[in-house]
Amino acid sequence: MPKKLFVLAVSPDGDNCIQELKGVLKKQQIDIYSAESCEEVARLLDQTHPELIFTAKLLRDGTWRNVIHLSESLSVPTNVIVVGDYQDISLYLSAMDYGAFDFILPPFENDAVAHVVRVASESVRRRRESQATIAVA
Repeated sequence: MPKKLFVLAVSPDGDNCIQELKGVLKKQQIDIYSAESCEEVARLLDQTHPELIFTAKLLRDGTWRNVIHLSESLSVPTNVIVVGDYQDISLYLSAMDYGAFDFILPPFENDAVAHVVRVASESVRRRRESQATIAVA
């Protein structure tokens, strides 16, 4: 049986967009930890090793770029998905160029979110399995 998926949701307190997304993820029975700042993300990453990180554009002490940078220093692969509150093509392109796995916007429909989660988590699991195989070899 596959391990239960674990997600880190990063947003400043009161971010309705991420709160809405967390509600959809909880309905999918996904374990979610929350962080409000890059400082919290840095502290939680090594403790939790989330498969996925959903991050708001702006945080108290940084941006989505800082979250991607922090995830790259993690000892195991993870995928970062940037969450926008409105359609912003330049943000989408910047996020993808900078290394985000995806960029999503509300409304967060259950099937669409489930698809993003499934594809992103399968990618992470393959990369983690590959990393483990290399380490054993």
